[in-house]
Amino acid sequence: MYEVRMPKMGQTVEEAPIVQWFKSEGDRVAAGDPLFSIQTDKAEVECESPASGVLRKILLEPGVEVPVLTVIALIGEPDEALPDLSQYGVSPGAAPAPSASETPQPVAVSPLAAVSATPAAPAAAAVQAPVSPRARKKAAELGVDAARLAGSGVGGRVIEADVTAAAGAAASVRATPVARRVAAQAGVNLAAVAGTGSRGKIMKDDVLRAREMPATPGPQLAPAVSGDGVRRIPLTPMRRIIAQRMSESKYAAPHYYVTVEVDMGAIKALRERLPFKASFNDLVLFATVRALREFPHVNARWAGDAIEEVADVNLGVAVAMPNGLVVPVVRQAQHLSLEGLAQAAKTLVEKTKTNKLLPDDYTGNTFTVSNMGVFGVESFTAIINQPDSAIIAVGAITDRVVAREGGIHVRPMMKMTMSSDHRVIDGAVAAQFMGRLKQILEIAEFQV
Repeated sequence: MYEVRMPKMGQTVEEAPIVQWFKSEGDRVAAGDPLFSIQTDKAEVECESPASGVLRKILLEPGVEVPVLTVIALIGEPDEALPDLSQYGVSPGAAPAPSASETPQPVAVSPLAAVSATPAAPAAAAVQAPVSPRARKKAAELGVDAARLAGSGVGGRVIEADVTAAAGAAASVRATPVARRVAAQAGVNLAAVAGTGSRGKIMKDDVLRAREMPATPGPQLAPAVSGDGVRRIPLTPMRRIIAQRMSESKYAAPHYYVTVEVDMGAIKALRERLPFKASFNDLVLFATVRALREFPHVNARWAGDAIEEVADVNLGVAVAMPNGLVVPVVRQAQHLSLEGLAQAAKTLVEKTKTNKLLPDDYTGNTFTVSNMGVFGVESFTAIINQPDSAIIAVGAITDRVVAREGGIHVRPMMKMTMSSDHRVIDGAVAAQFMGRLKQILEIAEFQV
């Protein structure tokens, strides 16, 4: 009997929930067939069957978060006896996990639904959403009562992002110091308290009144369409993480922007001569790596008490997905040829679009390039993808009338804007870097 284990998804994922089983108990599977999918903080990842045979037993239902390497299913032959299931924490009479067609869908709930300040009654506890171990740990750190939150995870499960959001909401509300202290002692979520003080400030009596309110009987389904015709779309874990990280980046890092316009004529001619396929974005990525090797101050990050210059260029490549933006990372890009870089970027984009990206594939970036030229966008600014200190926004190549050497010409022009963290990169350095990148692209003398 082969034990299927929760896969180890890189160094950053310690636990994960099953989203969906693609096979049911009794189905025959072959090694390499899609067997189930799991949810990481950035993406839903399809996992393949590690062995061939019959899926004899599913040990983990969708929505339940367990540590990596936990046994989640058994594969064997139809007549092979099942081992003692109690060793996996399953009682002999336990009902089988839902099949692929019966997989529960995420509960549509408001991430900061109203919560109660008093301990839930036993009857209400039975309908409370489960809390992941990581969320429970984060809640203890931030002083949040996770059991009273409405979860955005699979099946309404409370995940770490829900706790962080609740803590952030509580910190952003206007409340007196005494009210905050009383709320912390009583376990009251300030985000759910109506303030009666000046301009809605929460007072001590407001918290005490909230503490007397009856318990809310668990997460409530959000209506698909409200009475005024507004459609509510519950946040997915991925969208919540994107919102959290982009907000943190925008408010923590003082952004400023430097734009240059590049004549892409030489790049177009070079691309036509290449013996292999490379997109314009591949050529921009390659030129960016060259410029970063000359400007190590740009390939750096803010460390609070120091600025860290990173030896390797780990290049983030922004990829738009239907449910959000994902940034896979080409590691040690400075060691790759143009052909090697183009192939590495292509492989990562394909893995992203087929949900096969692993957490290690989208962490460790030192610099990011976001290209919206394919959508016809000529110019835009981007939010820094931390821990980077800069990101380049690349626009479309458009024919434009320009003045050159006393004459009027039509040239293929492209705008690039770099967003920089002023704590790390001074304006003059950003200007010099973008000037050098422009020069590299316009000369286009690449050793490919």
